[in-house]
Amino acid sequence: TSSRELPIFRCGTLFVSICGGARFRSLTLQRPTHLLSGVGFFLSRMVAVPQMTMTTSPSSNRLLKGPSALWVTIAFAYVYVAWGATYLALHYALESMPPFILSGTRFFFSGTVLLALLRVVRSRDFHFGDVREWRDAAVVGTLLLVGGNGVVAWAQQYVPSGVTALLFGSMPLWIIVFDWIRPGGVAPSRRTCLGLGLGMVGVAVLVNPGALGVKSSLVLWGEIALLLAACSWAAGGIYSRHVHARGSAILPMARQMIAGGSVLLLLSTVRGDWNHFSFARMSMDSWLGWGYLVVFGSLLGFTIYVWLMRVSTPARVATISYMNLLVAFGLGWWVLREPMTLRLVIGAVITVASVVLVLKKPKSVDEIIDE
Repeated sequence: TSSRELPIFRCGTLFVSICGGARFRSLTLQRPTHLLSGVGFFLSRMVAVPQMTMTTSPSSNRLLKGPSALWVTIAFAYVYVAWGATYLALHYALESMPPFILSGTRFFFSGTVLLALLRVVRSRDFHFGDVREWRDAAVVGTLLLVGGNGVVAWAQQYVPSGVTALLFGSMPLWIIVFDWIRPGGVAPSRRTCLGLGLGMVGVAVLVNPGALGVKSSLVLWGEIALLLAACSWAAGGIYSRHVHARGSAILPMARQMIAGGSVLLLLSTVRGDWNHFSFARMSMDSWLGWGYLVVFGSLLGFTIYVWLMRVSTPARVATISYMNLLVAFGLGWWVLREPMTLRLVIGAVITVASVVLVLKKPKSVDEIIDE
């Protein structure tokens, strides 16, 4: 239980309060007795997880018993670093790849591989999906991966990776706003309103080309696009609560990747990106960046994330939301030598603090008992 896990997880937040989630069946996992690695390990343990998408999380606060604290700790550390580093990988991949071709091939390939792996690893529980499930996947995939990640890839051509992560990381704030203004929406608490207000201040500090040391209208447009991408992801998160899905939790994600990747590839064709792009002319840095996004960001990242949502508490899983921001901002400064001005540091602190404040809630009785 939590007493055996690293203290860092105690700063957790309650992501389920924002993104909702499906109720999980009480299933017991067996402790791994030998070294299990790769996608197959996590896929084989997620078949029984009910309906879930890339934006949902479990509504149960009870921690499922079974996996050792070491495995859980390694999984958390992996997602913290691997997803935080996707912005760095995106920077290198964009060197010789148009943004929509990059994102389209990434998600279409990742979704196809996940679907194929599920078919092979758990053929008995495999469900390709009916028309309704693929329709929902198309809607959610377009909002999350086209309006979200695809626009992020375009914007990062002009905005440093650290600032990109911080602006797109404001997405939980927009989820709260959209969930509030929708018909029958839920009014936020005073604490959440304070977090929203603080977040808007942080965004206002960050959205300023002069703060980056660059006087360019493209930087400003890139920052605006990142805020719109966060809104698109938030809308997809709200919609995904009502999607219809059967089987493994990975199945809806795989469908969303395939659908979103297809739309991105179609968009790149309409834009004429293929007329001046060739895989043969891609630089090694771009290949490595693209490969990292596919393998470590999508295939392993999403499967491990869903596994963590099943074996850990929502509060600890939610720490991923703001740890990714810190990792991305730090890597941008350390590896890419991106500017680190006082204004950017202040904006980063305010933005991360607002996300923590919005996501964090008092512990439930069940969580206290677990600890």
